[in-house]
Amino acid sequence: MKALALPLLALIPLSGCADPEPTQKRAPGGELAQERVRSEEPSPTARPVKIGEGGTRFAACQGRGRVGNLRGGSLPVRDAPFDAAKQVGTLSEGAHVFVCTRSLDQQWLGVVVGTEDGLAPPALAPSTPPTDTAAADPVDVAEAPGVDCGVTAPVRSKRAYDGPCLSGWVENTFVAAVAR
Repeated sequence: MKALALPLLALIPLSGCADPEPTQKRAPGGELAQERVRSEEPSPTARPVKIGEGGTRFAACQGRGRVGNLRGGSLPVRDAPFDAAKQVGTLSEGAHVFVCTRSLDQQWLGVVVGTEDGLAPPALAPSTPPTDTAAADPVDVAEAPGVDCGVTAPVRSKRAYDGPCLSGWVENTFVAAVAR
């Protein structure tokens, strides 16, 4: 019995090492194929916001939130869930967001910026340009009001958000959950 248990114990640490996405779906650089990133030169650590995590019976983004407690500043929207990630936009006090996913440590929210009706906001606060003048400015993708962000209806499967509205990662501390 002990001879059988020893090989099984050796396999337990290896069971958590499986790749969550099949390798044939991956593109060079570790990003998944068919993912759209919203800037000219995405950072190598960019992580798209996932929608549809609740399944086919729920809205693509199940939560809603409002930005607050900024103390006079603005909230940076980043392309990955950490402070050093590239900034792709900013949000001001009172901005409405759809919460689509969370980071593993629950400190970052993957959001899509839209109005309460699920439409693209008329304008977003322009992002502070980086100190390097050769780098591209962050893209403001909410050109026209009345464009549906596509997150209030169910989607067929979990996937990266590729709609017309700004998406990215914001700190959980500055977003309060709201009911519709």
